[in-house]
Amino acid sequence: MSTPPSIQTSFARRRQRRGFTLVELMVAVTGGLFVSLAVFAISRQSGRFYTRESRVSDATLGALVGFERLKADVARAGFLSSPNVGADPNLCGTPTAYPFMLRRLASVRIRPGQSPAALSQHMIDNGRTPDELMVMGSYTGAEVFPIWNIATVGNQYIVYLQSQTGPLGRMGYAASADQLGMLQGIFGAARGRGLRIQDQSGEVQYATISGVSIVGSPQIILENQPSLIFRQGAGTLCGLKGNVTGAVVNVVNFVRYDLRNIQANAAYATAYTSGGHPYDATTRFDLVRAEVDTAGTLIAGTEELISEYAVDLKLGITHADNAVPSTTDQTLQVFPETNAALISARAGDLVGDIANPANGPQRVRAVRLRLSVRSQDPDRDTSPPTPLPGQLFRVGLGPSAGAPFARVRTIQADVALNNQTAVFY
Repeated sequence: MSTPPSIQTSFARRRQRRGFTLVELMVAVTGGLFVSLAVFAISRQSGRFYTRESRVSDATLGALVGFERLKADVARAGFLSSPNVGADPNLCGTPTAYPFMLRRLASVRIRPGQSPAALSQHMIDNGRTPDELMVMGSYTGAEVFPIWNIATVGNQYIVYLQSQTGPLGRMGYAASADQLGMLQGIFGAARGRGLRIQDQSGEVQYATISGVSIVGSPQIILENQPSLIFRQGAGTLCGLKGNVTGAVVNVVNFVRYDLRNIQANAAYATAYTSGGHPYDATTRFDLVRAEVDTAGTLIAGTEELISEYAVDLKLGITHADNAVPSTTDQTLQVFPETNAALISARAGDLVGDIANPANGPQRVRAVRLRLSVRSQDPDRDTSPPTPLPGQLFRVGLGPSAGAPFARVRTIQADVALNNQTAVFY
């Protein structure tokens, strides 16, 4: 018995409308799940890579901005100051009675391996010994200020500035609504900065500023130690003459760059606690710019965070090292950052400045700056390849410089000291 054509047609239509079987659905769902997982993994890895690269880019950009500030300060070193006060032929008197920083006054002073960060176990484990740099000169003023008198009042010297001529006149001091703030911005609101006094003969003396005043006339108040030298007749070889009309003064700043943690500074505390990494407590250091007074003490409110997550600051010099330098004969020698002993002998503290002026900082013609910064977060758990000498690719944030590792970016430049190019003593 055969099936009627109408029933056969109905079965064929049902077979055509039939859905997937359970096995087919499971295979399809499983396959789709694997594809989704693969896409998710690729997307997640891409996101992590983008985030890491973004953080490295941020670290590089921050380092570049801070590095330009450092370069600008080094290029200005020695401006309206002394290349080496211990050997300066224009100095009236001797610096032996000066406060600590005035005795060390020079365009640059380098202390290899003396940044506070160098004492941390993290830096020791990673083999880093960041240096300290001091640059000195007139950084808050660009001109010399004529004076009309210096008087002794009590236990202080009062320097009276000419307000109608020279810089104060060009700055509009007489019509300013904030004359005191104008003076404080240049010479300081309290004790600390140095003052260079150049007399009518071109000879110079240095003193410590203890404040400013606008009572009666613009005034700079100086401490009475060290004592200023005045000419008292033909027997005095140098010193200020008469009422000192014609002498000029300018501020001298002592600017320090080093690597340290400034979490204790309330102005920057949130930078260490907001979104910080767990390793920041023991491994974070920053390039910090600060101003110190003539005694070498930090001037409150002058700390500036220049570059975050700095891991190294190394300094080299180019030095005119010949025995008798002249305008036509300068034997320049380059001392890279690895020559710490030679750099200390030529641009360190007071060693050899007077006894052997040929080794003094006045002969430094350029400073080589090398700043290294790391990304905030680590990006690798395996040990990086051993770098060549002087190179730094990653630093270990874990114990004994172990995992995890953070990537490092290094910037280097040679900066000429234009203010002492022609110093030949």
